[in-house]
Amino acid sequence: MFVDIKKLFSYRELIVSLTKKELKVKYRGSVLGFFWSLLNPILTMLVYSFVFSIVLRAGIQEFGIFLICALLPFNFLSNSVNYGTGSIISNSNLVNKIYFPREILPLSIVFSNLVNFLLELVALFIVLAFMGYKFYLFLYILPVLIFIQFFLVVGMTLLVSALNVFFRDLQHLITIVMMVWFFGTPIIYPLSMVPEKFQPLLKFINPMTIYVTYYRNIFYYTKYSEGAGFPSVVETIAALGISLLIFFIGYFVFKKLEYRFAEEI
Repeated sequence: MFVDIKKLFSYRELIVSLTKKELKVKYRGSVLGFFWSLLNPILTMLVYSFVFSIVLRAGIQEFGIFLICALLPFNFLSNSVNYGTGSIISNSNLVNKIYFPREILPLSIVFSNLVNFLLELVALFIVLAFMGYKFYLFLYILPVLIFIQFFLVVGMTLLVSALNVFFRDLQHLITIVMMVWFFGTPIIYPLSMVPEKFQPLLKFINPMTIYVTYYRNIFYYTKYSEGAGFPSVVETIAALGISLLIFFIGYFVFKKLEYRFAEEI
């Protein structure tokens, strides 16, 4: 693995180039361009605030902030996996013509979504500061949290991008999987709404439950303390362990199947 990391570093210019390409393709023809990364979370927050605070009346104070704190990190995962699934097949011309570490293709998807995620966080910071949230109190945790989540996102993206070369139905199935994952993560509802007997299952099987709890404590609960509380050490270690396990499985499967990509596509 360390040899592969060293090799990837030597191809860093290609990674940067492909990441820029992904970002440009996403905003091609758009007048506002990258400003959509700043506007999207704000507009999403306003829509959900109207729906859940006025129409459905979820009873959660400033529901838009409650939601967006958890939605942004999940979107980082979801968009990376959804777009990364077809990254090998959609770049078949590159795979068949020149040699380079194939993992660069799904990695460029992850990095482009990471850039979007960071830009969206900037927009969130502005909104939080304007609304009086003391999010800066725990901001030192944020880089560590993003770094740890990065392994989960990379592992999932590597895994599905490799398997999709051989099982094309996966590209359609993964959309359903991510939807189930979304509703199985306390994003549009607080964890306290889940029956207590199911909470341990949700925490120890789904690492995003723990990550979302961290994000919400860093941002939302700095103003509304009811329901606040960082995950325990055991829960955090479990989430980290599952993330690393998924990363190593994704990496192993990708490298195992990599040599057959050219003949399959």
